[in-house]
Amino acid sequence: MQSADTANRLPACRDDLGCAFSKLRKNVEIAHTEFTFYRKCMDEEQLDRVEMPGCERGFLIGVSLNGGHRRRIFRGPHVEDRYFETHSIYVRDFSESYRADLYGRFDFILAEMPRAFLDRLADEHDLPRIAGLTGESNRRDPVLGHLAAALAANAEGPGKLDALFVEQMGLTIGIHLARQYGNAPHREAGIKGALTAAQEARAKEMLLSRPREGLTLADVARECNVSRAHFIRAFARTTGRTPHQWLLEQRVHRARELIERSALALSNIAVMCGFADQSHMNRVFQKTLGTTPGAWRRPARR
Repeated sequence: MQSADTANRLPACRDDLGCAFSKLRKNVEIAHTEFTFYRKCMDEEQLDRVEMPGCERGFLIGVSLNGGHRRRIFRGPHVEDRYFETHSIYVRDFSESYRADLYGRFDFILAEMPRAFLDRLADEHDLPRIAGLTGESNRRDPVLGHLAAALAANAEGPGKLDALFVEQMGLTIGIHLARQYGNAPHREAGIKGALTAAQEARAKEMLLSRPREGLTLADVARECNVSRAHFIRAFARTTGRTPHQWLLEQRVHRARELIERSALALSNIAVMCGFADQSHMNRVFQKTLGTTPGAWRRPARR
């Protein structure tokens, strides 16, 4: 995500958002081809000055997962003091130079949304392209707060995040931002109907057969000859599930069959069914069936 000229301007001890590496307790990057998520956390209440020149990276949206953080933002002769609560947000336009004093004690999920990505979302949802994103001072957004918490919880687990989950989170957050903080009107794009039987069959076949990191929703939509936005709406209307939810249910179903009918190790079953690892399978199994794979296997063998 970082351009060469930006990298040359930043000290090596700082990340590409201007934060000092040594002061961060958590510093996680979740990169997608169209956008990037970050988790930045600093426990101590200490001063850190962030300065970044303007660039063409689009927008940065921060969502606070806790309260107690404060910062002072300098815009020319004007100074703004911000105090963050849980679900407080801020919006940065990367095209503007940024200078702020951060007084620690923060835990943020950050979403870097390039303008090209937001333009594509607008086109897919039949919305006018936005000129920019703006957020009022001290704005709290429970919708973004819950999405950020879900992303943070999934990122805590071992292994790489499921690519479809990351993509759907980016699409959901991007549309919410455009409608709430851009100049796109707040209206629902018209649902054009369900998938045809052939489209549904092909979509399910692709979701089940491709590797975890080797498939995007855009790939499936292209194969079905529809836009990505239409595919997501139509798939949900057809199956009652998002593509990611449906795929997880199929993986659990397949894992349950192998647990009941084979003596394979649970770690092997997890990999065979497309989970990141056994821990990932345990979490999804527990959420879907209310029990663990190990507990499911014991009565199955009696």
